[in-house]
Amino acid sequence: MAIADVPTSFGSSFFIKTFLPGFVASILGSYAVMPIIASSFWAFLTVASKLILWTISAMVIGMVITSLDLYIYHLFEGINWPNPVWDWRYGGIMRHFKNIDNELKNLKKRYEVIMQKKELKEEDKKELLEINHKRSKLWAEVRKFPYNPDKGFYSRRYPDKATIFGNVLAEYEGYSEKQYGMHMMVFWQHLWLILPKELKEDLDLRGAKVDFLVYLSFIFLIYIFIGGLGFFVQQKPLVAIISIFVSLFLWFFFYRISIQAHKSYGRYIKAIFDIYRVDLAKKLKASVVVTNLIPNDAERKSWRKYQKYLLDYKKP
Repeated sequence: MAIADVPTSFGSSFFIKTFLPGFVASILGSYAVMPIIASSFWAFLTVASKLILWTISAMVIGMVITSLDLYIYHLFEGINWPNPVWDWRYGGIMRHFKNIDNELKNLKKRYEVIMQKKELKEEDKKELLEINHKRSKLWAEVRKFPYNPDKGFYSRRYPDKATIFGNVLAEYEGYSEKQYGMHMMVFWQHLWLILPKELKEDLDLRGAKVDFLVYLSFIFLIYIFIGGLGFFVQQKPLVAIISIFVSLFLWFFFYRISIQAHKSYGRYIKAIFDIYRVDLAKKLKASVVVTNLIPNDAERKSWRKYQKYLLDYKKP
């Protein structure tokens, strides 16, 4: 989920991640539900009256969706799924990951075979270009999975979650701990407090755009059932079928877009730890010596020591 997931004002972030999803949900729900529960009232309303009703409902529904942020993300990450469902989806993710990993390994072997030739022919050069293109696409795909060299795969990655969405979040949420010994959920709030105002606003807006896509996906997932059932009750079977299929398509469409959006958003989160951990050490007056972008074991050990203090009150 977006790190700063609760808008602090009624500005752009609030409009994007709270009002707009609520407005979409309000319009969709009104046509599926209102003719059933208040048909005469709904038919009496003018377009202007409906617009006012949608606007008011958008505020309420948007706030409800925002408050359910954690549960929506857990749903898409595969957290708290029934075990049989989780095992089934994780098996599919694992097969997908292994196919990518094996293909990357095979492409590297083929690349090395070609490069060992004393003289490259035109077809060899063409094949090298194709290999580099495929490797670039595959590396972009495999980087959606968390870094875990202990599992022994060529890409040094490994799936943690049962969905691509969940693995993308796990990849960037685990970055700071694996690189610097700084668990994100321990140190992020401290980092947030020392970030420049302009950077906070920029990051908040980026997070709002990501949440907007996730919330839209969730809305259309729910509407598969609400819209279909609502129009069937209204005795509009054709509209119900169209509603189900369109909602199914839009749910998956926004879900896939949100994955790429989160991958891009995660790069900013990583960069903040790369750059501002130096300022955080100074602000906390912590005995953490940051000598380089690439941390040494002493730096990691120091951050983990302070992490224990912040979590469990264990004084260093």
